[in-house]
Amino acid sequence: MKTAYLFRFTQHLITVMVLLIWGPTKAAVRPVHVTGTVANIQSWEIRGYYTAVMVRTKAGPPRGAVERFPGVLVDMKTGRFEGDLDPEVIRNAFGQWVDLHVVAISTLDIPHRVMVIRAPYATSLELGTFEWKPSHYRWKQGELVIDTAVPRDTLIGEPWGIHVVISPINPVPTDSIKFKFHWMTGNPAYAASMGGLYMKDCCTFLCDFTFAERTDTDSYTESWWHRETLSLPSPLETGRYWLRQTPAAGEHLRDVDFLLNKDLYFTVGDRHEP
Repeated sequence: MKTAYLFRFTQHLITVMVLLIWGPTKAAVRPVHVTGTVANIQSWEIRGYYTAVMVRTKAGPPRGAVERFPGVLVDMKTGRFEGDLDPEVIRNAFGQWVDLHVVAISTLDIPHRVMVIRAPYATSLELGTFEWKPSHYRWKQGELVIDTAVPRDTLIGEPWGIHVVISPINPVPTDSIKFKFHWMTGNPAYAASMGGLYMKDCCTFLCDFTFAERTDTDSYTESWWHRETLSLPSPLETGRYWLRQTPAAGEHLRDVDFLLNKDLYFTVGDRHEP
């Protein structure tokens, strides 16, 4: 009898401990009324590529599927939006926050792009007038600042043209950096490679890559989007990195110009709250 009581007591104590440990980490979903204005809604970077912009609590939706993913639509003429969302409240040492995703969606064959705004939690959030830019920002003292505490992507080029997405552009040593190449062609054959890292000028790690289409294969008259990903695997050393595209060596190769004659630098280090 005594043994059974001790067993039940131990089980109860373990349950209480699990609740104490895991309970506070679960994010609570709370309603938030959001308002604001996208200042550059008529700019070419939006109107030229995207057919709708909406404010959501998550990054999606897949392109062309606006009606199946609830959110607050942005007026494509005025840039104004107003509505109710149910974001998760994030708690950390700096307070309570909600992440709002301002998603630009296209019915064309281009991926959606996302602007993330982390704002202090309140039942009503007035974001004022801001420009849509596909990166991570933090609402701080009435204005947007780049959020340096989270991994951020960047796009080099134009969404409707040849471009490369670097994810993340602010890596920590444990990150694997992915370079996602997008180009349109009717040629299905290509050659791409990422070289090894080596030290340059004593304090910069140089990384060369090549990207070329093959010219000894048949090409179709119709072009379509091609995508390829190259990576720098973790762990990475802390420091400054230089990414450089070099001409492909060998016969029957034609370079695809992602970063030819351009130098791209980024830093591997810690991420900090702004």
